[in-house]
Amino acid sequence: MPRGIGGSIQRVMHFFMPKEEEFFGLFAQMSNEAHKAALLLQTMLQEYPGGEVTPAQIEEVEHGADKLRRECIHRLNETFVTPILFDRTDILQLTDTLDDVVDYTKAVSDRMNLYEVASVPPAAHKLAELLVAATDALREVCGRLEQVKPGEIDFVHRVNALENQGDDVLRQGLADLFHSDVGPIEVLKWKEIYDYLEEALDQCESTANVIEAALVKNS
Repeated sequence: MPRGIGGSIQRVMHFFMPKEEEFFGLFAQMSNEAHKAALLLQTMLQEYPGGEVTPAQIEEVEHGADKLRRECIHRLNETFVTPILFDRTDILQLTDTLDDVVDYTKAVSDRMNLYEVASVPPAAHKLAELLVAATDALREVCGRLEQVKPGEIDFVHRVNALENQGDDVLRQGLADLFHSDVGPIEVLKWKEIYDYLEEALDQCESTANVIEAALVKNS
């Protein structure tokens, strides 16, 4: 908790304004949307082409995440006291990074639909699997943010490790593409799709880092 007079005043204000803890509920919902989008993308890649998951389904999830982000900002603009764990900057950063995870996930599905790639290489499947795992870690920690202590940063190590794996998979995937017999246009298509998958994983790592920084700052 914040220390000193300022922290004491904030704790007193929270006694009278417990409703502001609803920010935690919004974070949990946004992390759920990020995980849902990742699961849909994984299924899309597994069943490509002709699967049941469509870009429109992922776009619907993305719209839901955008709505939650707007709600969070609206509440923030009307709030005098923010949750004890997070200040205004923390809240904005966390909502932005969670929203970016969904945005980049949607970008992958959009490119899959736009480019009509011939088939899905193994690296894409692995990156989607890592994205599902990373968003699951974020979903778990965002669902219990009120109870998380500064020293409880296993989720950060977990997400960082997944992002590092993603970097390795991306490098190998690009190498495999350049040494394959697919045409240059197909290589360019997958280079862009890989980049968006990597960005989605990067934003998962950024989200974990934002939470860790808030925990340390307010301990």
